[in-house]
Amino acid sequence: MINQIKHNLERFTPEQQKNLKKILDRKVKQTSLVSPSGFFRIHYDTTGSQVPNYSSSLTILENVQQVAIAADSAFNFEVNFLGYPKPPYDNGGGGDNLYDIYITTADGNYGFTEQETHLGNEKYTSFMEIHYNFQGQAFATHGLAAMRVTVAHEFHHSIQMGNYILRWDDTYFYELTSTSMEEFVFDDVNDYYAYLPNYFNNPDKSFPNNAGYNLAHWNIYLQKNFDYDIIKRQWELMPDQRAILAIGNSILERGSTFAREYNRFGIWTYYTDYRSVQGKYFEEAENYPLIKNLAERTYPQQTYIDVFAESTSNNFIKFGNTTNGDILYAIVTNGDISSVINNPSETFQFRYTLFSDTSSGQRKLGDYYSANFEVSNPTWWSVSEILNGLVVREDSTILPGVNIAESFAFPNPFRYSGNVSFSIEGKQGEPIDFNVYTSDMSLIYSSQEPASILINNTAGISWNGLDNAGNKLASGVYIYIIKQGDEFLKGKIVIFNE
Repeated sequence: MINQIKHNLERFTPEQQKNLKKILDRKVKQTSLVSPSGFFRIHYDTTGSQVPNYSSSLTILENVQQVAIAADSAFNFEVNFLGYPKPPYDNGGGGDNLYDIYITTADGNYGFTEQETHLGNEKYTSFMEIHYNFQGQAFATHGLAAMRVTVAHEFHHSIQMGNYILRWDDTYFYELTSTSMEEFVFDDVNDYYAYLPNYFNNPDKSFPNNAGYNLAHWNIYLQKNFDYDIIKRQWELMPDQRAILAIGNSILERGSTFAREYNRFGIWTYYTDYRSVQGKYFEEAENYPLIKNLAERTYPQQTYIDVFAESTSNNFIKFGNTTNGDILYAIVTNGDISSVINNPSETFQFRYTLFSDTSSGQRKLGDYYSANFEVSNPTWWSVSEILNGLVVREDSTILPGVNIAESFAFPNPFRYSGNVSFSIEGKQGEPIDFNVYTSDMSLIYSSQEPASILINNTAGISWNGLDNAGNKLASGVYIYIIKQGDEFLKGKIVIFNE
C-alpha cells in the first residue's frame, strides 16, 4: 500500500501529501551498525518498545549483528553466487550510500521493501524494514529464523525494483521469486510451508491469480529440473514482457513449454505428504499438503467429465473403479500464457473420457484402461495420468533436457511470394502439428495436416504466411515449432510484409 501511494503521490492534494509524508518518510532510529561486508547499514533502537529481540539469550547488539550476518548471507548468495545485480545506491538516504535496513514494527508484517527514488524505466532505489522480534500469532516462524528468511526475501525485492522493473500487475511474480529465495538462501528455515495449503487447495486457479507466496515450490521445481539461471532469465525478460510470458519464454529457450512443465509440476505436487517418494520429486515433499481434486468420478466401465478450466491451471480429476478399487488421477493442464494476460479468469472447456479397456480411447493407460482428451485447441494443453500411485502416462510434449532439432525454412526471409517450406525427416502422409508464434509467444497459426512432398522431393509442409484468420502478418521475427510423432523441430522465420 505504501509503495502504491508513493507511486501515485502526485494524485493527492498538497495537504494530503503533507500528512502522508509522516508515513512515507524513513524511520529515525537511535543508532546503526554496518554489516561485515560493508554493504548494509542496520538502523535500530537501544531503548523503547522496538528494541531488536530475536533471541532473548543475545544482547541487543548481538541481535543486530545477526541481522547483519543474515543480510551479508543474502547478498553473497543472490548477488555473488546467483549473479543478480546488486541494488542501486540510494543517493545518501539513511546517511550514506549503504543499503539501509530499519528494525521497526514493520506495520505488523514480517517486513517490506519500500521504493524511494525513481531512476527511470520504472526502476527505484529502496530501503527495507523488518520486524523487531517476530513474536505472536501473525508469524508462522519466529525469532532468528523468521528474521533470516525475511531479510533474504526483502533483499531480492530491492534487486527486482532496482534493476529490472516495478510493475503492479505482476506482483504475484515478485512474491513468488522472493519467497523462493527464502528457501534457496536459508534452506533450514521453512516459513514458506505456511503458504502452501493455499496453492494445494486451489491448483485449478490460474497462475497469475495466485498471491505468489504460495508458489515458491514452482521455483524450487524449476531450479531442480533446470537451474537457478532460468529464474534469473525471467527477470531479464521482465522489463519488456509480462511475467507469465517471461516464465514461458525462459522455458521455451530451454527446449520445453510452460504447458509441459506446469503439467509435470502437477505430477510433483501429487507426490506429497504420505505419497512422497524418497529421492524423487520435491526434497521436502513429506512436509507438503496433499493436492485437492477438482472433481471425482466413480465408474464400473466408462465415464466422462466436462470441465471448464482456467488458463494456466492444473486440474486434478480422480476416478475410482467401484469394481476393483483402482484409483486413477488425470492431471489436465491449460498452458495458455497469452489469454491469461488479458483475462486471468477466462475458462476453456475440455472433456476427459475414461474407458475400462485399452483400445477404446486414444490414450492407453496401463494394461486395463484408456482415455480420450477432447478440447477445441489442443496446442496449449498437457495431460498426464497416475494409476494406483504410479505414473502410467506422462505427456510427451517437450521434455526438459531434450534437445529440439533446429529446422530450416525456405525462403527465409519470406516476402509473401508463393509459400514458405519446412523440410522434415519423414514420409509423405505422416501427421504433422505445425504452430507459429509471435516473439512474445502468442499463437497466431496452428495446423494439423499430413506431410507432403516439397519441390526438392523431401517430406515437409508448406505455409502461405497467413494467420488463422487468413490475414498477412506484420513484418518481424516469428517462432515455429513442428511436432512429428514424439520428435520436435523448431526455428525462426523472418517475414517482410512490404
